[in-house]
Amino acid sequence: MTTYAQDVTVRGKVTSHGEGMAGVTIVVKDSNGRQGTITSIDGDYLLKVDGKGSLVFSYIGYETMEVPVKGRTTVNVEMKETSLAVDEVVITVPYGTVKKSTFTGSAGVVDKKLIASSQVSSVSKALQGSVAGLQSFSTSGQPGEDASIYIRGIGSANASTNPLYVVDGVPYDGALSSISSQDIASITVLKDAAAATLYGSRAANGVIMITTKQGVDSAPVIELSAKYGFSSRAVRDYDQLSTNDYFTLQWEAMRNKYMDDGHSTEDAAQRSSSELISTIGINPYGSKYGQPVGIDGKLVAGATPLWDDSWEDALTQDAHYTDLSARISGGSKKTKYYFSLGYLDDQGAYICSGFKRYTLRTNITSDLRDWLQVGLNVSGTHSIQDYPKQNDTAIGNIVLAARSLPSFYPVYERNPDNGEYLRDDDGNKIYDYGNYRKSSYRGYNFVQSMPYDKNEIKRDAASVRGYLQVAPLKGLTYKMSLSIDYNSKFSHDYTNPTYGKEPLVGSVSKHNYRTTGMTFNNVVNWEHNFKELHNIRLMAGQEYYEYNTSNFGGSRSGVITDGFFEPDAASTLTGFSGNSDQYKLLSYFGSAEYSFNQRYFLSASMRTDGSSRFHPDNRWGTFWSFGASWKIHQESFMKSVADRWLSNLSLRASYGAQGNDNVGYYAYQELYGIGSFLGETTLHASRLATPDLSWETNLNFNIGLDFGFLNNRINGTIEYFNRASKDLLFSRDLVSSSGFSSIDANIGKLKNYGWEFTVNATPVLTRDWTWRLSVNMTTYKNKIVQLPTEVMWQGSKKWVQGGSLYDFWLYEWGGVDPETGDAQWAYYDADGTRHLTDDYSALTSDKKVKAGSSLPKLSGGFQSDLTWKDLSLSMLFSYGIGGKIYNNDITMLMRVNGGNGDSMSKELLNRWTPENTNTDIPRLTQDGTSKFTSSSTRWLVDRSFLRLKTITLNYNLPKKWLHPLTLKDASVFVQGENMLTFSKQQGLDPEQPVSGMASFRYPAMKTISFGINVKL
Repeated sequence: MTTYAQDVTVRGKVTSHGEGMAGVTIVVKDSNGRQGTITSIDGDYLLKVDGKGSLVFSYIGYETMEVPVKGRTTVNVEMKETSLAVDEVVITVPYGTVKKSTFTGSAGVVDKKLIASSQVSSVSKALQGSVAGLQSFSTSGQPGEDASIYIRGIGSANASTNPLYVVDGVPYDGALSSISSQDIASITVLKDAAAATLYGSRAANGVIMITTKQGVDSAPVIELSAKYGFSSRAVRDYDQLSTNDYFTLQWEAMRNKYMDDGHSTEDAAQRSSSELISTIGINPYGSKYGQPVGIDGKLVAGATPLWDDSWEDALTQDAHYTDLSARISGGSKKTKYYFSLGYLDDQGAYICSGFKRYTLRTNITSDLRDWLQVGLNVSGTHSIQDYPKQNDTAIGNIVLAARSLPSFYPVYERNPDNGEYLRDDDGNKIYDYGNYRKSSYRGYNFVQSMPYDKNEIKRDAASVRGYLQVAPLKGLTYKMSLSIDYNSKFSHDYTNPTYGKEPLVGSVSKHNYRTTGMTFNNVVNWEHNFKELHNIRLMAGQEYYEYNTSNFGGSRSGVITDGFFEPDAASTLTGFSGNSDQYKLLSYFGSAEYSFNQRYFLSASMRTDGSSRFHPDNRWGTFWSFGASWKIHQESFMKSVADRWLSNLSLRASYGAQGNDNVGYYAYQELYGIGSFLGETTLHASRLATPDLSWETNLNFNIGLDFGFLNNRINGTIEYFNRASKDLLFSRDLVSSSGFSSIDANIGKLKNYGWEFTVNATPVLTRDWTWRLSVNMTTYKNKIVQLPTEVMWQGSKKWVQGGSLYDFWLYEWGGVDPETGDAQWAYYDADGTRHLTDDYSALTSDKKVKAGSSLPKLSGGFQSDLTWKDLSLSMLFSYGIGGKIYNNDITMLMRVNGGNGDSMSKELLNRWTPENTNTDIPRLTQDGTSKFTSSSTRWLVDRSFLRLKTITLNYNLPKKWLHPLTLKDASVFVQGENMLTFSKQQGLDPEQPVSGMASFRYPAMKTISFGINVKL
């Protein structure tokens, strides 16, 4: 037996293609567990090692090499570029992990760089464009809000369409904004039945698997990260009329109204000039110009606005973005740990909006015995969200207020003669509440009042995930897990009694929403190889899930004095309510996988769920899937091409059924309402019992082709999917004598089908340069197969068999009559003859036409990662092609009825006049019956867009700079979020809900930040 010296000084050189290679990490594996060093700029290294140990050489893009020392004093190595094969990519699946190359289902993996570089308070907003088949619609740019995620279309009309979120192998019941992106190790998107059936009814809309970071077998590693940046609106708001244009166009609208009423041109002009100021309510030109617009419709000579106040500027802020985190990880062969602390301060673009979050996470695993492992993941989050009203037509909507108040209404009171600020006795400017305004904002000044109000949401979230795993025999494991998710949402709204619209009484309300989700499961896995040709994996499990909700809240008015935010400071009770509920799910599941010669793969799974949402006679649903894949490139008849240029060619197919029980807590029960009448308590039936109500079912078919060329420097996937939903929940009409108009029943069918494409390429791969490209695209259609009635109207959507849930049906805009300037709408006779009318009130619903779908025809993203030595530049673009948005935002800016003093769009400069007859904007008038902004295809906009979602420029500091500082790694970077946006209509943020209805929502945020990562 050969023996070697205990301590040996080893020197050598690391090369690639014959040249010295710098930056290679060398780990010393010896009895002392010592860590290695880094090669010099020429690839040379020198270190001391146990003579019986070994050296492990690793570098990104190159194969890892382990070389035994065997007493030698010189060890030279030649690094080889990795094959870029996908065979070793590991993905997270229900109750375990598998190699992507052996997986029969459909799954997509989100690039780790996208997660790490995200600058959003919810990781859901970072997923747009990341994976084929996944669509992320950010319905609000408010910091702290989650995006709406859809996987392979919309699988239900009335039940939930949200995917299932799974964190560390267990379904997660909290908000994604409670998870720090710095703690996430990987995100996998499961898209078909073969991938998600084992999660049963909760996985009907796909699954997003989130795995948090774990410790590794190493000495303690400390990582510090810091980002600081600035945020603003990603898209500039709509262009509006200047004060001069506003006054002249309002004059024109008034004159036209008088002429329509029979006044002569001269009289109409005179009346308009004399009444213009009283109609608008203020004269920004000063008392010297009592009639700033002459009878010719032009500003009189010398008339100049004395002020031009931007309410958008006044109601927005210089927002800052701060993200700090500290992480410690490490461990031994027996025990591994990961600890993290995080702080996020994401200020909003508008005043009194923002999101602060504090996070703590601890992940520990320990092998107590060779056959016994335990693990515990604990996380806690506390967040404070300042959430002013922002998503409807209410006066308090800060986004709408900033847009609607024109600049001639001053923020502070002005001297009407010279425009100077008026000040109080202390010399402070006086806020102008505009009691003279002719708009709906008369008496309001949110610039002053909002800082004294409170619109706050506090969330406390805690997650505990613990498990015990036993391996009594080789290949056999038993795992018992218990997980609890606790979430408390506390909203506090307060209106101050000092500043605001008179009369001021003040009000306060508080509501608490608390949920607790508990999952307990037992899973047995067995895997065995037979003669190295056959591999079998069997799994069986049981799961119990319980979800408890509780909420209560109340409101009072008559706050006695400002600064007291609690209900006790108000005199009058105006409301109080509360309720609680419980949902239970008991499940049994199992799966089997077989592979032959690592070439042919078969899988099958089954799960049966019993849901408390259904009557005991219909409580249980059984769901299943089958899948198969074939590595064609490994066949003997493919050897000649496989050896030359074909790296991978695999065919996959799967089919299965999944249920959806997310149809409400009282899905089958008869319900009663409690009220009062003449001081007596009343009880009345509010819902009929539906004992026959049962599961909505999704039938998923998937077929995919994976390919790779030139040592996988070009690789990708082509997939076709067909997702058929049946037994959808709809309301069936009842005869009026029953006392009810309808009853819920499983009577609908829906289908989503389409294609997904993903292509990855590495055009450049040298010692110093690496350039990787990736593009994904999804195209799908949503089709209604069966409805309870021939036609169902959902606002601007008309549901008919053969159509889509997202088809717009509107009156067709007929343009402007070039002779009169009147707005026109088109309708069609039974024989298809097209007619035009200027009488909107005469149109009936049968005259509406199909005007396109809100769903994009094609969506996806493309990514570029360019690295030169220690400098890297990464970019992700997201895009959508086709689809429609109904732009309610612009209709609010195109109104001139009644001279209401609201802002108006710059587009009105192109209105019809006798000199400008070739236009799509009608003649201006203050006739309230003109239906100038009536609902029609006029307001449909192409929702196509291209957005630079993220961009990161990172520089890894040279190792020779770090050694004196005892640092392992350090990098500095600059990042951008939503930096560029290209879309069809100026001012419209293309990230709108899947419904395609744009309605005064908080816009997406653009963030630029600078940061540093340090590893000790």
